[in-house]
Amino acid sequence: MESGNREKARNVLKRILEAASYNVEEVDDPQVFSAIRDGTALLVLCSDDPETIRKFDSMNYRLHAGGDEMVCRKLLFTLDPAVQTEDCIQWGADEFVLYAGRAALAEVLGQTLVLNLGQPVHLLRDEPVEAAPAAAEEEEQEMGPELPHLPLQISEKRACGIAGLHGSAKCRFIPYWSYRYTSTGEREVKDRLVSFDAEGAGAINAINGIKMELDPGTIERGAVPFGSEIVPARLVRDDVEEQIVREVVDRLTQRVRFRYEKGDAIFYEEKTLKPDRNNIQVDLEIIYVPVWQVRGGSRIVEVNGFTGEILSVPMDEGVELL
Repeated sequence: MESGNREKARNVLKRILEAASYNVEEVDDPQVFSAIRDGTALLVLCSDDPETIRKFDSMNYRLHAGGDEMVCRKLLFTLDPAVQTEDCIQWGADEFVLYAGRAALAEVLGQTLVLNLGQPVHLLRDEPVEAAPAAAEEEEQEMGPELPHLPLQISEKRACGIAGLHGSAKCRFIPYWSYRYTSTGEREVKDRLVSFDAEGAGAINAINGIKMELDPGTIERGAVPFGSEIVPARLVRDDVEEQIVREVVDRLTQRVRFRYEKGDAIFYEEKTLKPDRNNIQVDLEIIYVPVWQVRGGSRIVEVNGFTGEILSVPMDEGVELL
């Protein structure tokens, strides 16, 4: 591996590990760099040189960081398919292509890459690979992007049955802005105290703006099934936050009528009291809702993959229900 190619490979590997929330640093050895996450240390070498690889494979490494000493795992990236190691996680062209692409997608989605540092993958070689269907499918499904999402509780077969169609189904994860708001403050008018303390939660479809009730406790944070379509959000954070604040202000606005006397006359006055926008805190996070898009002939039916409900309104604007 030429020095220029090696440096390019090092830079890509650093981006892959950073996408997986590793803290990447250089070490004393110019051919090696370190990656640390949650008390786990990884040393990474890019090389095709047999002697360099042999030394790296046979050496035990310990890393001192923050006053702690960690035993390091070793990751070798090599383009030489003949290389064999005993004590390294070994990546070749297959793993490089797979994780570079997934790191790019994770960066686009603002999510954390899920790395499998134990199993090899086969993407570029032509030799047949015997599959263990159930185990291989489960492993592959675990390798989808890691997203906060509602769990997929409805199977593809069940979704087709609910839709009443014999056809194909595609799993799509639709983005929602999950929100939680807190309002504080009070106003006093003519010895009457009006409180604006309130809180609430919900979700807004990040494609079409339709609201949905959401229990935050149902959200999972992990990998979605491999091959699912991840639909990008269209509504931006600032616009959604402004909408929520406006709705909270409208909901908490109160009209207060009070009576007072002046001379021999009795007067009634009405005031409109609104909460201060600065006292409304909104927390927002993109989460994803699984939806089965079932096609049968010329018909398309969408089924909520979490609840099994047939959707009367498309989750996004690109589907027309017939």
